[in-house]
Amino acid sequence: MDENSSAEGFKYLLAEQKEFCVVSFVGALDHHASDPLDECLSKLKASSCKYFIFNFRDVTEIQSAVYRQLVQLQHTIRKEKNARLRLCGVHPKWKTELTANGTIRADEVLDNIRLALAELSKLL
Repeated sequence: MDENSSAEGFKYLLAEQKEFCVVSFVGALDHHASDPLDECLSKLKASSCKYFIFNFRDVTEIQSAVYRQLVQLQHTIRKEKNARLRLCGVHPKWKTELTANGTIRADEVLDNIRLALAELSKLL
């Protein structure tokens, strides 16, 4: 499992097994998260996985400063890697806001990681 953190407290954990990759975000997704998110993007590009889950369960805040990077992470998975993506653990307030502004797709958001894994497993 790869882990990266910024001095300000944001970190992500990346775990790969077979064709699955789970990225868990921890802490505040704000301007301090920019460099770790760029590193995460590089690791996702290098991954050979076909099924990805972004887990937002331990995110304490999502600021507009990272919207572009969140879109870029998703675009890389969907378009460049032609892979499948699910998001989980997104707080209802953020789900509403991020869906309304086009940062995430509502049909890709599930309540928890177990449901996300189950849904992606059906696509094997």
